[in-house]
Amino acid sequence: MKKIISLFSLLLLMVSCSEAENTINTVMDDYVTGAVLRGWNPTGEYNYFEPASSVFSVTIEEHDEQNGDLMQDVQIFVSLNGNGEVLLKTLVPSDFTTGPTGLPRHDLTVSLGEAISAMGLSSSQYSGGDAVIIRLQLNLTDGRSYTAKDAASSLTGSYFKSPYQYTQVIKCIPTQAVAGDYTINMIDSYGDGWNGGYVSVVVDGTEYKIGIPDYWGDYPALSAELLWDGASFSSSTYTLTIPAGAAQMSFSWVKGDWDSEVSYTILYDRPDGSGATQTALTESYPGPGLKVLSVCP
Repeated sequence: MKKIISLFSLLLLMVSCSEAENTINTVMDDYVTGAVLRGWNPTGEYNYFEPASSVFSVTIEEHDEQNGDLMQDVQIFVSLNGNGEVLLKTLVPSDFTTGPTGLPRHDLTVSLGEAISAMGLSSSQYSGGDAVIIRLQLNLTDGRSYTAKDAASSLTGSYFKSPYQYTQVIKCIPTQAVAGDYTINMIDSYGDGWNGGYVSVVVDGTEYKIGIPDYWGDYPALSAELLWDGASFSSSTYTLTIPAGAAQMSFSWVKGDWDSEVSYTILYDRPDGSGATQTALTESYPGPGLKVLSVCP
């Protein structure tokens, strides 16, 4: 009986090994090595007012089982908010150089101007807050292709960083004067005025000092120069109109004694009668110096 059991056990072991080896062989027979575009250091921002000099850049490196020899080309597509995608350009192997790892590399750049031109859009068809989607597609010589839908979490992590897709939100940072009404809503949390602090607006060399006068009268000369609506020493508002034809404008905060009590919001009203109001800037406990506004025409 012991001999029969031993022989039966040996038979099971042989059958089991045979099945395992067959499974492994099947997996290995079906195994295919893919390819990936490694990307790193995406930089740059898009500014509505400077489409030509607003440039997005990212370094891409192609990985395949033949160290780049499988690459046919890399197509670069662009779309606005994910709609109306068009082919911007196609990179071929000669556009790549051999990087320090022995693999093909390319420094990809896409300006806002060339993306908008490729999509056939005018400046009235996009604005701040819209997003340019830049999508990459790697095509191999054997007919396979890889793009954003193939980017599993393991490919977008710390090493490969390969999402195949990048989103650039368009900002509206004025480089010159933008005509319209700028309303500054001002708050002093203590209720005694801004203690010498104010918003300085300079339009073509003329300065406008906007703030809440000091309740205690410590700044009589400055208080007489301040523009405000006289509502109270805890809140005030003032609207300054930047006229059409103005060339330059700047907004900055001039420090007072108790800036920790200060907050303000600058609202922009377009001069086209649309009634559209935008929040150009909001600050609490402002730091001194020039401010960057977001103003979309």
